[in-house]
Amino acid sequence: MLRYVRLWWRFAIMSLVREAEYRVSFAVSVLVGIISLAIAVLTYGVLYGYTEDVEGWSRAEVLMVLGCFRVAESLIELLVARNMWNIAEHIREGDMDYVLVRPVSSQFLASLRVVNPSEGVNALVGLGLVVYAGNMAGVEWSLERVAAALVFGICGLILLYSVWCLAVTFGFWFQSGPLESVLFWLIDTGRYPVTFFKGWVRLFLMFIFPVAFASTFPAQALRGEINPRLLLAGILMASLSLVGTNRFWNYGVRHYSSASS
Repeated sequence: MLRYVRLWWRFAIMSLVREAEYRVSFAVSVLVGIISLAIAVLTYGVLYGYTEDVEGWSRAEVLMVLGCFRVAESLIELLVARNMWNIAEHIREGDMDYVLVRPVSSQFLASLRVVNPSEGVNALVGLGLVVYAGNMAGVEWSLERVAAALVFGICGLILLYSVWCLAVTFGFWFQSGPLESVLFWLIDTGRYPVTFFKGWVRLFLMFIFPVAFASTFPAQALRGEINPRLLLAGILMASLSLVGTNRFWNYGVRHYSSASS
């Protein structure tokens, strides 16, 4: 495990060095992220100009959800997004050969070898919004609430990664680009509390494409609504998804046609 941490840290340093060569691009990426978040905040401002409560969520509490979503989205962009978009191309062009011959997990290397440092700033901005909105909502920042929110958030990130990795693994058999685009669009639903949705849509966003674990449930934990069974379900789902994704990835690798074959 320590070996993989050191390896990822090396990837991060290399990505930071590359990013330093394009400082303007770094600044623009951060600015675009801030503007995007500001527009979302203003949108909620317009919505809550006509009401104090939507489905049990005040304006400040909805901004907490938005902040949690921004943190999760930025961490996904920071850690895996560039890699996921590139996997299909690597398979098609035969560059996956160079990943598979390395003496480390090919899934780890394919998923995490490129880091997007500018998204680290956007994650901090999202965290700042969580704290600001939480204070507006009167959140009691107890260790229990923060720890539960953190566990929910980590489970949400793992689940979203697993779903996305599952989608790109289909690239070993066919071009999965359209499927990846749909998944990226679905992630955007996390900016809204899952209770805004009804029926099967809510269940879908909780257990099939579980973006709620990355945004709504952390915000609910911060406002004191901690569901132990849901928390346990999240941990179990995240653990099983990692195991299942790894097995499916290895199965896909066995069906990979090398560019040299």
